[in-house]
Amino acid sequence: MIRSRDLQALSRVYVTGLAGVRAVEHYGRRRREHLAVAEFPWIFHGLEREPGAELHWLMNGIRLFQEPSIQYLVGINQPGASLVLDPSAPAGRREILFLPWKDPAREFWDGIRLGLLRGRGGEARRNLSFLRELLGIERILPSEDLPAFLSALGARHPLLGVFHHRYGGGKSMPDDPSNAFARRVAALVRPSGSRVVSIAPEHFRLRLPLDSWQLSECERAQEWTREAFEALLPRLPGLGTEHAIAGVLEGEMLRRSPWGLAFPTICAAGANAGVLHYMKNDEPVPAGSMVLLDFGCRSATMHADISRTLPANGTFDPLQRLLYGIVLDVQAHAQSQVRPGTTIRDLNRSAWERMENLLEERFLAKGGTMHRPYAEGKLATLPTKSKGHPKQPHGLSHLMGEQEHDGDPFRLYQDEPLRPGLMISNEPGLYGRFRMRLEGRIREASLGIRIEDDLVVTRKGCLNLSETIPKDPDEIQRRIGGSP
Repeated sequence: MIRSRDLQALSRVYVTGLAGVRAVEHYGRRRREHLAVAEFPWIFHGLEREPGAELHWLMNGIRLFQEPSIQYLVGINQPGASLVLDPSAPAGRREILFLPWKDPAREFWDGIRLGLLRGRGGEARRNLSFLRELLGIERILPSEDLPAFLSALGARHPLLGVFHHRYGGGKSMPDDPSNAFARRVAALVRPSGSRVVSIAPEHFRLRLPLDSWQLSECERAQEWTREAFEALLPRLPGLGTEHAIAGVLEGEMLRRSPWGLAFPTICAAGANAGVLHYMKNDEPVPAGSMVLLDFGCRSATMHADISRTLPANGTFDPLQRLLYGIVLDVQAHAQSQVRPGTTIRDLNRSAWERMENLLEERFLAKGGTMHRPYAEGKLATLPTKSKGHPKQPHGLSHLMGEQEHDGDPFRLYQDEPLRPGLMISNEPGLYGRFRMRLEGRIREASLGIRIEDDLVVTRKGCLNLSETIPKDPDEIQRRIGGSP
């Protein structure tokens, strides 16, 4: 019987927040759902080496790195795992897992790994029995046997499905590991006349709606993220640099989550917040500026992805409050539009139109002037803007699941109707230089304001998982200790 101490010992390579028997059923149910719709063999291939392993000088501390399809179906977070689901095979043999040989010398350096032991002795049999019980898969073969197995599979089936990122419109990601693997499989089965197709659309349709376990893990990640953020707020005025702010916030998140951060924190003060994926986090915080934070905890394989924008000294000045209020109202408007049947493209169009209308009504019509680089000049006319609002700095939403940015990498899902269970971000933003006379004086600011929550689509609308993470300007000021 799998014991809790076994799971704890394997927490680096077998990621689940569930007890042993429940974990087996959890991943087994997902594989059965895939087998129920597969009409020919489906093949999933994990990473062959840890990210950065090709750079001998790099110590990579990423906790969860596995190809998400393998993570979703098996729970294994180590190189060398592959899964074949064959609906035509006899019952009990439709799931075939490939694992590497165990390497005690490597485990001395990197810790325990899941793998097969060579030989036919009692220790090898006990190890195989343990793997079968742990993973709920009867047929486990050495990874080195995968090419021969796939060649034989191709000889029996005219069509093989491989999860890889060729998805729609003939597009592909040539440097993506999943595409490199698909090309190798195609070469292996070509002599038999078998053909390889991408099963990415089918897999995403099954993978992306949250199940009850995923939702509970998301809620836990949100709670830890809220607690960490609230712990930061009263300390904010005494933190004079971006790295000090990020350090406090990340430290509070790491205190709470044994799985670590969902992604590296963005902490951008003043004009730095105009860089969407700002990663420097090493500048002084200008006096009177705003600080944009993009952050979140991980719980097992699930995430929180939150953005908040704060007055560094604890008090919004009149221009900051006006612009912040516009972004907050756009976010509320976007949330009100989320329901089954609408699309992320629709949400983008509605939200960015709302942004322009509120800027006109509350800012431009009252004498304000602004320069937004994405709304003027070359950035406003890039081909990528042709299907969206011409003054859209970035997408309002992305899908979330096993990764904080999940779903197809080309975001063709923007035109697919939302379904109950899908989790999306809601993150309008406003960036640039702004100037306006308020309360008898000219006020100017170079800033970025982004407010991001995570929403789960329900049958009639959506559930905001992040609603308790402070964003009301009065509450933010009160918690920081600024004036009301």
